[in-house]
Amino acid sequence: MTEPGPSLEAAGGPVLVVDDEPAVRSLFVRALRDAGYDTLEAADGVQALELLKRHSVALILLDSTMPRLDGPGVIRAVRQREETRTLPVILVTAKGDLKDRVEGLEAGADDYLAKPVMLDELVARVHAGVRSHATWRQAIEREAEDRRRITTALRRVREDGSPELRARSLVEELMPALRLDGLALIAFTPDERAIPLAMESSWSELDRLGRPGIALEQGLARELRSRATDGPWVQRLPASRQDHMPAGHREVAGLPLPGRDGPLGLILFGASLGLHADGIARRMPLFLQVADVTAALLRADLQADQEQTWARASLEAIIAGQAFTPHFQPLVSLADRAVVGYEALTRFADGTPPDIRFAEAERLGLGHELELATLRAAVQAAASLPSATFLALNVSPSLVIVGEGLGLALAARAQALVLEITEHARIDDYAALRAALCRIDPPARVAVDDAGSGYASLAHILALRPAYVKLDLSWVRDIETDPARQALVAGLVHFAAEVGCDLIGEGIETEAELRTLRRLGVPLGQGFLLGRPLPAPSP
Repeated sequence: MTEPGPSLEAAGGPVLVVDDEPAVRSLFVRALRDAGYDTLEAADGVQALELLKRHSVALILLDSTMPRLDGPGVIRAVRQREETRTLPVILVTAKGDLKDRVEGLEAGADDYLAKPVMLDELVARVHAGVRSHATWRQAIEREAEDRRRITTALRRVREDGSPELRARSLVEELMPALRLDGLALIAFTPDERAIPLAMESSWSELDRLGRPGIALEQGLARELRSRATDGPWVQRLPASRQDHMPAGHREVAGLPLPGRDGPLGLILFGASLGLHADGIARRMPLFLQVADVTAALLRADLQADQEQTWARASLEAIIAGQAFTPHFQPLVSLADRAVVGYEALTRFADGTPPDIRFAEAERLGLGHELELATLRAAVQAAASLPSATFLALNVSPSLVIVGEGLGLALAARAQALVLEITEHARIDDYAALRAALCRIDPPARVAVDDAGSGYASLAHILALRPAYVKLDLSWVRDIETDPARQALVAGLVHFAAEVGCDLIGEGIETEAELRTLRRLGVPLGQGFLLGRPLPAPSP
């Protein structure tokens, strides 16, 4: 007895029977109707194509040899139309007609029957074709529904706040949209750590990921990073870890979050197959798109965090390895060009300009560490300089005020000390800075560096009462041709005499500049004309 066919709704419409022999067509139609199928009939290929323009059908049962348009011709026309491209087609051929069979399969037939046809076999083949197409259609519809839910969920994800807040929002919205039992977002750091940003799960198996914000155990971090580097994977959890549930009841898919130079992190999807019959592997294309969207939402922040971590690690290596060399530039008396002191400058092994390197250190929270390292190196190298000269060291106001490590760094100096406080650094509490300078033992004189180029200008000088004021090179460059700057410098010379400090002209490169400064009463100078920065001579 023939098994009943699926309902019309489940089948997706009637079966179209196409045959030019009325008796054969009638026989096929009767067998299919007895099996529960609705049918449509066509006497040739042209009539079949006309019916397909007006009706949706579940399957075509198609004779191979017909007048006007044969079976392979019908199949080719069906496959060219968007509406019927995936429609299942069973080709009916003569028993020994292998050529027609091959031509039909090449045209796109899904199956074939050879005449004389056994009716039970015909109904069984139709059942199989309809079920296969219905299953495929349902999968497409389910995927489309998944995409609609995900799109809706992603619209609700917050776009502001920290990466952790956005990751938490992603997990909260995507868990129900994807019908998952577990979802975790993990970020990778350049120092080989893996840190959960957000996670939610009803499984004890995912407890080993710990809590958001807490780095994973090192071995697990290495394992996850390695697997993410190799690409997506699906893992069926062992039965011993499933609380006595059937083997394979739970699966986890891991997908890397793509970044510019490798995975930025990892997203883990967990599903219980008993609740969701479609295996997690079948949903991987959907998960891949979710991973791409997640990476796009978090990429800027994760890459910035990675780059900052890399930069910090690189700078820490520079500090630890002392990848820099102290250079010393002479400060001279403009009257007789006698060297009275040396300013310590730092040159980095990788060629990075000092101002850029120190600004980077400040941005990364390592400003004081780099300052102290370069100060210690300068004091040590300056031991071979003439003891009658003074040693000028550049220090930031914040390091002086904090004071931690500064006294120890300066303790080994062999020369009198001058601390240069730049005008480029803002000082909010002059009283605290003066008190900190007084605590340095033995005492150090103070110089205001880059006068005229930064904060506060003359008020800066009045508040600190320095022993030296260094004129910024912008005041010195081509001063011999600029009467206005000459008048300003002459006024500063008078001001310096009144407050008890000496002026130092910076950046002197020509004899004309030197003569003009000397004529205006500037006693000291520094610049390439008077001596370039060089490493200290060997002891």
